[in-house]
Amino acid sequence: MWHFQRINLLDSLINKKYISFVGSGGKSTFIENIAAEAIKRGKSVAITTTTKIYAKEPYILLDKDIFEKTWKERFMRVGKTIEEGKLTGITAHDIEELGKMYAMVLIEADGAKGKPLKFPADYEPVIPPCSEKIFVLCGLDGLSGRVDETVFRWELFSQATGIEGNASITPEAFLRFFSDDILLKHVDREKCTIVLNKYDVSKMRNTIKEIAKSVVHRTGGISVIVSSMMFELFYLVTEE
Repeated sequence: MWHFQRINLLDSLINKKYISFVGSGGKSTFIENIAAEAIKRGKSVAITTTTKIYAKEPYILLDKDIFEKTWKERFMRVGKTIEEGKLTGITAHDIEELGKMYAMVLIEADGAKGKPLKFPADYEPVIPPCSEKIFVLCGLDGLSGRVDETVFRWELFSQATGIEGNASITPEAFLRFFSDDILLKHVDREKCTIVLNKYDVSKMRNTIKEIAKSVVHRTGGISVIVSSMMFELFYLVTEE
């Protein structure tokens, strides 16, 4: 028997400090939502990256004295430098140091240029070793879209799967992303939760339940959440 149970996502993260986010399909919004909820519960939160994130206020850049300063802000975005309006990635060591000042450190550890789906390059994702939880996101709005329009690094996806760029992302093609060479690359399965995001804007909403069940089976029981950030809804998919 399958269950789709509505959950408060932060409840499962309340004792986690270092949380990484990889994949595609709304990572930045997802991270900001978790940060806002954590702050409401009285936690201090830092958002940072091992790749790049937009330099939205408030933010601060690392310098040689930064970890000797007293930070009083309950919330901050942190990067090494600014390039083209984005904060650049910091090191794993610096991320651990942030954890000495903040109760929760949220790490965007992957990039997808706003695409619903992605195929990682050889050097991706960049997950820091201190990560206690890893969310793997993908956008349900990629379903039925053209490969070359919905997949970041679609050429690599085509080479790996034989699916041409002008083909559509069928449910079968969508499931292919949940493999060790794509979205689960370098991801510790014991720490992993898969997020099927953007349910509200999917053109194939009537198929999502079956797809979610298939993801659970394909990944050997990794936790799967179906989410809508627009409505702040999160449903945990489980089988008894």
